Amino acid sequence: MKKSLLLIILLSIDFITAQSVAKVEKYPLKAMDLVLFSFGMEQPIIIGSIADSGEIYFNLPKDITSINDEVKANFMSDAIFTLFSKCDNNYDILSEDENIEAVNGGFISLSTQGNPYSGLLYMITNDDLLPWLEDSYSNNAVIGSYYEVVYVASDFDYQGQCNATISNTENDTIETLYTYDLNLKAGFNFIEYKIESVVEHQIPSMYEEDVYDKIAKPSKITVTSSTTTPQNTKWIGKYF
Repeated sequence: MKKSLLLIILLSIDFITAQSVAKVEKYPLKAMDLVLFSFGMEQPIIIGSIADSGEIYFNLPKDITSINDEVKANFMSDAIFTLFSKCDNNYDILSEDENIEAVNGGFISLSTQGNPYSGLLYMITNDDLLPWLEDSYSNNAVIGSYYEVVYVASDFDYQGQCNATISNTENDTIETLYTYDLNLKAGFNFIEYKIESVVEHQIPSMYEEDVYDKIAKPSKITVTSSTTTPQNTKWIGKYF
């Protein structure tokens, strides 16, 4: 009885582990590094690898001691710009003591020694988000989540809201409410941007004068954080 129970537990662990392995479907390339160019193309930061089969293995570095102080000074910014750049009142969100140094890692690059910029790895929950991420002006936003990577120099917690306002036309303003629940640890973190709702707007056509196109824009986005690999997400590769 005990042996049977132990076998069931081990099989369950194997099943859970297998289910949790991140993988890019229909991966056409060979094994590559997963790289961030947060500090420029000359200072790649390897955060993991992707196998020939498309399986993804993350190994986020705990620090950036490999980056010299001069380069850090050129690329590191404040949290008010890195995390709250879209907010109308980003200068007023944090006090001087609350503000920390941070740098946006953005999307993950696929890299080899011969071709350091072979493609990008997107983390999304809805395939229809990809066109919007590539061109948010011309394509419709849809409900779903996308993920980026950010580096913070020290632990950072923040809960709050802000508005992002764009004067679209004389009679139409695009407004997005951002709700933050951040618990960042010093080092690299995953940031989830979850589009909760969208609203249709009219924007000027890029090709014809006095013509307007109907485009869906996010109206509510929830922003959360995690130090672990996002689950229940799709891994989409864009190759160059």
